[in-house]
Amino acid sequence: MAAVPVLVVGPHDMVTTSVVIALKANGFAAEKRDLNGPRPGFPRPDRGGGIVVVNLDLPESVGLIAQAVRAGWQTLAVGRQNDRERAAAAVAAGAAAYVPRSAPVDVLVRAVLSIVSGRPVMLTGERRAWLELHRTARAEVDTRRRHLDLLTGREFEVLRRLERGQKAADIAVDAVVAMSTVRTHIRSILMKLEVNSQQDAIALYRETRRQGE
Repeated sequence: MAAVPVLVVGPHDMVTTSVVIALKANGFAAEKRDLNGPRPGFPRPDRGGGIVVVNLDLPESVGLIAQAVRAGWQTLAVGRQNDRERAAAAVAAGAAAYVPRSAPVDVLVRAVLSIVSGRPVMLTGERRAWLELHRTARAEVDTRRRHLDLLTGREFEVLRRLERGQKAADIAVDAVVAMSTVRTHIRSILMKLEVNSQQDAIALYRETRRQGE
C-alpha cells in the first residue's frame, strides 16, 4: 500500500486533516496537497498509479477531479451528504467513487483499498444514478442561466447589488437614479426569472453561480 501515493486535496479543515490521518494510520503513503499560491498541477503518477482524494468543500473541487483524471490519477470524492448535486458532478468528472464525510473512516479506507486493488468501488447502477442526477441538475442550471441571460446589464447589476445585501434605496443612491427606476428593474428581474420575491431571485442567482463552479 505504501508504494501507491495518495494525495489529499482540500481546504485547511478538520475533514481534510482527518482523511490524511486515517489513511496514514492504515498504512497508506498519504499526504495533503497544499493549495496555497498558484494552483498545483497533477504530474503523471508513476507506473504503479496513484490516488487523489478530493474534499468537495473546496470550491474548485470538481475541476480538480477532472484535472487529476486527465493526468492519470484515480480519484475519490469526499463531501457533504446533503450536497448530492456536487457529488454527482464529481462522479461525472471521473471520480471512481463518492464517500460522504459523515461515513465511518473505514468506509473511506475500504474505498481506497478497492481502488488500489483494481476492484470497482461503485456499482454500475449506482454510477448511472449519479450521472442521471448530474444530467438533471445541469439541465436545471441551463434553464436558470437562460433566464439570467434575459436580464439587461442594468437589471443584472441591480440583482448583484441585492445579492450583496444592498437595499433598493441604497442602489438608487449609488446608481444616481430614481427609486421608481430601481423598483421597475426589480419587477422586471422577478418577471424574467419567474420568481415571486427578491429572496427567490437572489437564491436562484447564488445557486446558479455555485453550480457553475
